Amino acid sequence: MSDPIGGWLLPVSMFGLMFGMGLALVPDDFRRIAKVPGPVVAGTLLQLLGMPLIGFGLALAYELPPLLAAGLVILAACPGGMMSNMLVHIGRANTALSITLTATATTATLFTLPLWIRAILDRVGGEAGAIDIPLLETAGQLAGLTILPVAIGMFVRALHPPALRLERPLSAIAGVGILAAVVYSTAARPEPPAAEFAASILPALSLAAAALIFGLGVPRLFGQSDGDALAIAVELCVKNGLLGMVVASSSFGVLDPSIPILVYPSVMVPVAIALIVAHRIRSHRRGGF
Repeated sequence: MSDPIGGWLLPVSMFGLMFGMGLALVPDDFRRIAKVPGPVVAGTLLQLLGMPLIGFGLALAYELPPLLAAGLVILAACPGGMMSNMLVHIGRANTALSITLTATATTATLFTLPLWIRAILDRVGGEAGAIDIPLLETAGQLAGLTILPVAIGMFVRALHPPALRLERPLSAIAGVGILAAVVYSTAARPEPPAAEFAASILPALSLAAAALIFGLGVPRLFGQSDGDALAIAVELCVKNGLLGMVVASSSFGVLDPSIPILVYPSVMVPVAIALIVAHRIRSHRRGGF
């Protein structure tokens, strides 16, 4: 049986979901962000500075071995990804903000992530190989599975506004496809060493809790909307684990740094879904979606 992650199901589903997001967006959504850049600035700073510092502190507080500490910091310093865009869209929060944060943080992370890895290794001891982030591959993936389909969806809606009716069924079908691919991949993944797995659980939970607290609290502290705060919180909580795995494996060549990244999805997904459900319920009570 072919692997749906490496084959067709996940990329096709992601493209379809992003196309659906494009149908739900208009250029004014991004113009509003440009006119009021506060949420983008806040979300980007939290992503590039706040979360890595928290990951650094958690690695020290839990006294993780050097390789697990490096993995936790890699995880914390990773940007959000396509999954965060999907969850924000399903939650009917600020999808344009989520996409913008993913793009800006991913671009900056290509340069900041090696610095965070070096910093934690200098603090706890340990060595890494040449820290190689696949710049062109990552940029191509971002453009091909996020920016391009969103742009196509917006273009189709501009040409034919009734196409907006396709957004919800298309998003639902694509979401089922993504879920099926992720479940398959998780079931087929080899089990990490038990001791390292157990040592990574509490740090992963703490990282997700910090993302939730700071992602919701900081934007609301500065008077930003519930939709903006939700988008930022999901971006901080839902990490681009694929990028983290690539960086960990290429930098160290052993499994240990990848273990916190393997553990984290079982934490981040329930937290993000609970956050979205709470937002939808609150919006419904207020007379929203």
